[in-house]
Amino acid sequence: MLQAFLRGLVRLDVLLAGLVVIASALVIAAVWMRLGMPLRRKLIESVAIVCVAAVLGFAVSFADPSWDVSENERNSFDETEEALLESITAPLKITVHLAPEDPRRFDLERQVFAKLRRTMSKVSIEYVSGSATGLFEQAKEHYGELWYNLGGKRTVGRSTTRDGVLDAIYELAGLQAPLEGEAGHRGHPLAAEPVGAVPLFYVVWPLAVVGLGLFLQRRRLT
Repeated sequence: MLQAFLRGLVRLDVLLAGLVVIASALVIAAVWMRLGMPLRRKLIESVAIVCVAAVLGFAVSFADPSWDVSENERNSFDETEEALLESITAPLKITVHLAPEDPRRFDLERQVFAKLRRTMSKVSIEYVSGSATGLFEQAKEHYGELWYNLGGKRTVGRSTTRDGVLDAIYELAGLQAPLEGEAGHRGHPLAAEPVGAVPLFYVVWPLAVVGLGLFLQRRRLT
């Protein structure tokens, strides 16, 4: 739950799930703090609360909205790329033949697929693997391939980079990929002039430290 927040990604489903967990925990605590209530009744009410919380947690998991509040918007594609991907209405399915511990799979999920799910409304990612490490699958014919299916149109690629995946989607959709440098820059650099930094650090701060030291020394002597 915290990993998304640390990356600057605010997801509505995670927020609602957190509220459900907090509320159910408070209600269960209130039940067990009631004096004189039979133990059996406390257990029954606790189980009922957990069941209700589970149903609510399942319901809020379908909430799709999310907001990228990171300064450089690292959880999103460039604006031009997002506009192209949002214009694709056909369902997209990507089948990835990579093992769970393959570093390429981690990079794909973090750098491409997580952003793709936030941008396109109809996208599903399926991983296919016969083992956890993929050590003995390297020699297989289809290992490392990415199979794309966009509205019945299919293609296969091996590129696991961000540009390689997007180019395959654009090709299936019949769209022209944005030229290099055309997509624009997401986020903004921090450009600030250090106004007043010199007198603050070399005059005000030393005088404040000296004054605080003299004040403490005088109080100690008195």
